[in-house]
Amino acid sequence: METEEALKTTEKPQLNEILQTHLKIQENHSYELLALDAGFARVRMQTRRSEKIDDTPYIYESALFSCANFCAVASVNEMQNHLISAKVEFLNPVKVEDEEVYFEATASTNSAGQKQIEVVATVKGIVVLESSFVLLKLDHKSLLKE
Repeated sequence: METEEALKTTEKPQLNEILQTHLKIQENHSYELLALDAGFARVRMQTRRSEKIDDTPYIYESALFSCANFCAVASVNEMQNHLISAKVEFLNPVKVEDEEVYFEATASTNSAGQKQIEVVATVKGIVVLESSFVLLKLDHKSLLKE
């Protein structure tokens, strides 16, 4: 994983692929896709005051989970992949004043065809979140009956 200082000095994103899924998510959140390659994504999240927990300086953990999930699906970069499992460890709280959280996701495929993604988030070089996601590509048949 590159250091955050190296990421800040990167002039333009290293997008070797074009994002194919979850395109509106970036518009609705404070995420910036910094790198995208087959099985890999790097995302920067800007912390916002609206994510603060009440009168504390800390952001709501679901904001971190949401960005980790976006980073995971970006690393797979295929339409119709849906989250079926997530294991998340919040290792350190994040303050609004920390401003930037960096996420890196690495994806692989297991024997059942499911995508397994490991995501690590850091603030100022400190790991704040470690997570494992499992995505499953759905075909045209819905799992839910209409």
